[in-house]
Amino acid sequence: MGARVVMKKNMGWLSVMLWLLPVASLWAGSIEVVDPWVREAPPAMQTLSAYMEIRNTGTMGKTVVGASSPMFAKVEFHESMQRAGVSTMVARDSLVIDAGSKVTLKPGGYHLMLIAPQGPRPLRAGDKVPLALHLSDGSQWVGEAEVRAVKGDTAADMHHHHAH
Repeated sequence: MGARVVMKKNMGWLSVMLWLLPVASLWAGSIEVVDPWVREAPPAMQTLSAYMEIRNTGTMGKTVVGASSPMFAKVEFHESMQRAGVSTMVARDSLVIDAGSKVTLKPGGYHLMLIAPQGPRPLRAGDKVPLALHLSDGSQWVGEAEVRAVKGDTAADMHHHHAH
């Protein structure tokens, strides 16, 4: 009878550990993502932008080497910049976040470019977009970004932002 009790206790702990395993895979070590959001775009747009603050609360640098979403064919890192008065976007392979620092993805700077929406309808304000950030150490952050309407955005404004 004693062996049965021990086995049941061990099975209980095993069940808890197996239940926590998926949760652990969502944790990217010392990376925290704050306020992730996606800019609402006109229905015909084939690219949207996602923004957030990525904090490294650890003691070692982290490198975000990729991103993905089941709602888009492709997700890339881009940086918007001004060169000789002309807005340009440059694709980036990764984002390096030094220990104890942060990188802010925001309009006019670094952002995630969400390419070729895969959903049955255009995204609207209030919708949630699942996102994953993949780190060079094999860990990942998984979460959701809320779609937000931005005052002043019009179809012409969006074309201007993405045409360069």
